[in-house]
Amino acid sequence: MEDGQYLIYLPLSKYARILTQKQVQSLTDSVEKSEQAVDPAVTEVIANVKPTQQSNVYITEHGVTGIRNMMILPNNVCNFKCTYCYSAEGRSGKTVDSNKLKSAICYFLDSNRAPSERLTISILGGGEPMLSWDLVKTSLDLAFCLAEKRGQKLPVSIVTNGSILTDEIVDYLKSHEISLSVSFDILPEIQNMQRGHYETVVENINRFTNAGIDLAFNTVITRENVGRMEEMLHAIAANTPKVKKVSFKSLISNNYFKDADERRIYYRDFVDNFFKALDLAKQLGIWLTSPYFNNALCLSDRFCPGKFVVTSDGDISICHCVGSRKDRLYNDFIFGHITSDGNVAIDEEKLEKILSHDHNRNERCKDCIAHWHCAGGCYADNSTIGDNEESQNAYCESMRYFIERYICKYILK
Repeated sequence: MEDGQYLIYLPLSKYARILTQKQVQSLTDSVEKSEQAVDPAVTEVIANVKPTQQSNVYITEHGVTGIRNMMILPNNVCNFKCTYCYSAEGRSGKTVDSNKLKSAICYFLDSNRAPSERLTISILGGGEPMLSWDLVKTSLDLAFCLAEKRGQKLPVSIVTNGSILTDEIVDYLKSHEISLSVSFDILPEIQNMQRGHYETVVENINRFTNAGIDLAFNTVITRENVGRMEEMLHAIAANTPKVKKVSFKSLISNNYFKDADERRIYYRDFVDNFFKALDLAKQLGIWLTSPYFNNALCLSDRFCPGKFVVTSDGDISICHCVGSRKDRLYNDFIFGHITSDGNVAIDEEKLEKILSHDHNRNERCKDCIAHWHCAGGCYADNSTIGDNEESQNAYCESMRYFIERYICKYILK
């Protein structure tokens, strides 16, 4: 805001307005001293204050029965060497035991577990899931059968690098209405520099979409392409015209930034360029989103409700970003195991501790404008950054800046 102006935001009412310093003081007096406001702008703000009920806020259930999304990391093997890969350091080369995976699917889709709730399954890496296609297909056959017994449709998505395509895969995805998310850097020179195999991947993308497969892009934004988001959207329209959804994700890695200032500049650039790209995306008929944007759209007490992630080791993780026993954060993220005899053992106390990472995790969260959107921030991102206060501040600033931009664009009266 300009000097002397303040952004007033009421998240539970989805209302925002800019007030002067004098108006803010009048608002404060009205609230704290029960003084009658005279200024119409202040009166309007007060009129939009709703009771403290939180009916439009998603409140996380602190138990395994509250987890609605199962993520399967069928292997820890990959045919790419992406420069920014979050799982490369923990790469073990393992593939999950099929019997353990079967037990996990039966546990998650048991008719008595959250019987009336909509459950979903995502297949992703650890590695490249399509390298284990037979295992994936067999597991999904079981999952669809169990979902039918629950009397529910089972939405399934697969995250892939787009390098593997067969007629069998296409037919299976289409017949079961499975959506694809392709990790793809969109611009040829960026894809070849950071991931490789541009020609193969773009050809497969168009084969998938021409076959009628619902496909979106999941694109990590680095310093190399942070200023090229609009160009990336034009490239989608030109080279992969049937793709109408893309998510731009900021990079969190501790190894990528030399210091907090470099991290801060990158985050700021990400937010500014994302909002520039939004209008172009609308013109091109492309739904552009990001983890930031997804959280701006909803209110919750926790950035993520948590996932039931089956790793290639047969462990249960709260997040797909930690899927190997070699990962630095393994001990903090694993809340269960699948035993050799097929028992799914959940550490409820550990899970409760993990899910307590929410909007009340520290004092500075409580008075933040992003309180109900950021909701304490991504557990994986915060854990990756660690205790470096300057880097944590840079992360918080980026979340706050994004929410402020979102409010001004979509909510401000």
